[in-house]
Amino acid sequence: MLTYLNNGTLTLEVHLRSRKKAESSGYVPSNSFNNNMLKGFNNEEMSDVTFEVGGEVESAGNRRKRAKTTATTFHASHVILRLNAPSLADMCRSGDEAAVPIIGVEPEVFKMLLYFCYGGKVSEDELEANAKAIIEAADRFGIVNLKLQAEAVLTKQTEVTVDNMLDNLLYANSKNLALFQEKIMDFVAENGDKILGKVSFDDVPGNLMSDLLTAVTRGKKSTCTSAPGDDLTLMRVGELRKRLHDKGLCIDGSRETMIALLKGNLAGDETVAE
Repeated sequence: MLTYLNNGTLTLEVHLRSRKKAESSGYVPSNSFNNNMLKGFNNEEMSDVTFEVGGEVESAGNRRKRAKTTATTFHASHVILRLNAPSLADMCRSGDEAAVPIIGVEPEVFKMLLYFCYGGKVSEDELEANAKAIIEAADRFGIVNLKLQAEAVLTKQTEVTVDNMLDNLLYANSKNLALFQEKIMDFVAENGDKILGKVSFDDVPGNLMSDLLTAVTRGKKSTCTSAPGDDLTLMRVGELRKRLHDKGLCIDGSRETMIALLKGNLAGDETVAE
């Protein structure tokens, strides 16, 4: 025993093993709200408004003539439309017996819009195949997030050239597609020598000069994806939209509109702080 003593002290090392009964890890389902909402998509029993989509479409060749097509019926809840497609909700009232006619939108496109309003996702393939049609309809009915999703796809898939630059620019400006317009302005700023003398800017709205100067100045200062610090005038559209979204402000609009909203919000915050 004396051989195990260390300066007269006996040290013992004890190992203990617990036999605690393992707790059962029960399955906890996620929130079923989205799935339940989708059960109401185009469900006549759960709806209080009806739309007749198609049936009469303007002829592309002569807008005075209209071609008859088969109309498709869709059912929806007015409350859901009020929250997700306010302009579409304005076209009807809860409990209306007569169906609301929707002209100028293909039934398949309208179905995507309605599905999105109920929490569904429009696939990348559908967005790519119908980008402009979705943008037109979503812009018309106030479905901002879907419009911007389609815009992002259109921006990605469009190769801007000297030949198509002007048409794309005028289209982007007419629909307030700030992201698409930014890509076109970047192209103009980088290829001015190729465009000069080949493209007429007589029909371009004067307000677009500000975006062009922004692209040129940004190109000279930096090649990074966003402007340094809090310089809103040089900030990328994606960052402007993110800041607006974080503050609960509208993210649909031109660069000038977004910058004005952010500046107004900032001034309001400073006034409150004082």
